[in-house]
Amino acid sequence: MHRFYIALVRNKDHVAFFFAIILSITLLLSNQNQKMIVVRGFALQVFNIIYSPVSWTKSILLVEEENMLLNEKLLLLTLQNEKMVAMESENVEFKKMLGFLKETPLEILPAKVINKGIHPNLLSVSLNVGKNEGVKVNQPALTANGVIGKVIEVGNHSCIVQLLSDLNYRLSVKILPSGATGILQWLHDNNCEVKEVPKNVNIEIGDPVVTSGFSDIYPGGLPVGKVIAIFDENWQSQKTIHLQINSDLDGLQYLFIITNSD
Repeated sequence: MHRFYIALVRNKDHVAFFFAIILSITLLLSNQNQKMIVVRGFALQVFNIIYSPVSWTKSILLVEEENMLLNEKLLLLTLQNEKMVAMESENVEFKKMLGFLKETPLEILPAKVINKGIHPNLLSVSLNVGKNEGVKVNQPALTANGVIGKVIEVGNHSCIVQLLSDLNYRLSVKILPSGATGILQWLHDNNCEVKEVPKNVNIEIGDPVVTSGFSDIYPGGLPVGKVIAIFDENWQSQKTIHLQINSDLDGLQYLFIITNSD
């Protein structure tokens, strides 16, 4: 307390000046004289001009904060929307799989894709089923839309499927309703090629293509794709067919293994 009194005495001039200013402002604000009202209005205007940069800065900071909050909410909503779209896609896929399970006479095993491209020398996917679930080498793999490959390696609880898009993959197919047969080979972008088709066979754009049944691996009649182009040159003795496969190999998530095709 003693130090406070000493400091007050030393700075008495400043303290007196401060209280004088406070008293003057109080008297000015309480005085109802017309001139004082004008002075107070002018002082308020000056104060507003001086304070306007501070107010503008505060508003900018507030807008930035609100913008950050809105961006955060937008990100959360975007993530939720993507999750819902993915769930809808899986739901559609599950419905197709259930419908296929009910309709097909084949003994098939549902499987989930757990990895892609694990094999260095060919295009393949890994599945979560293996020997313990009845999977064997050379069993066909397909989706509800059609054939996509065959099993080439089997573990106890996993297997590797060589995809139809691998350049070394071949498949014996039949074009309906003409019955023309040929060997399917991958081209690009879900498009395949069937060469050496007889010229006298009538084939139309949109004709379905199925497995021929001439293979020990694939039973006949499994859907593969549809005809999208026919190349019939006069100087050639045979014609070439281009077809688009039914399944989307880039978006594989679930598929089936045919465990018994008898």
